[in-house]
Amino acid sequence: MPSRAPKSSKKRGGAGKPKVGKGVRAAVKKAAAKPVVRNNDLPEVTIKVQRKSFHARGQFDRKMNALKKLSDEGKLFKQANPVARDKKITADYKKRIRQKIFDKYWPHDKKMANALAARLRKQQPDHVWELQLGGADDVSNLKLLHGRTNWDVGGQIWRQIMNLPDGTPIRIEVVD
Repeated sequence: MPSRAPKSSKKRGGAGKPKVGKGVRAAVKKAAAKPVVRNNDLPEVTIKVQRKSFHARGQFDRKMNALKKLSDEGKLFKQANPVARDKKITADYKKRIRQKIFDKYWPHDKKMANALAARLRKQQPDHVWELQLGGADDVSNLKLLHGRTNWDVGGQIWRQIMNLPDGTPIRIEVVD
């Protein structure tokens, strides 16, 4: 007859459940709130993004041209912070690109596969239409961008919009 471990005196699953307090209730209430949309009753604010020497020039230009186009179309606005996002979307995107590299070049061109994989490590999946400016957290909104450039551009934007009311219309300007 197999031996059985003694039953615990604690209720099953009770230890891992968080207490429902003010923080949890506030998060649930916020999640149930209407999504933020562009509020054209608020004055438009111009955000200046400065090009820096360490930015990958071609990638920076591609990113800023896309944001400028969205700005000209009147689509950018300050989204509520923190922005809701699923980090699995960006992680899976990068994994798929890595897999495509190895599917294409391994084993017949290992040198190329390894070179591209090394280059990929310096890249980040970037939301072309910034989440903080109303963009979608969706794979169709992702492109690879030089990591340091991505962090810097996003930070420049965030510092200028963080104290604005949600829904504030945003215009983008690039400063050289």
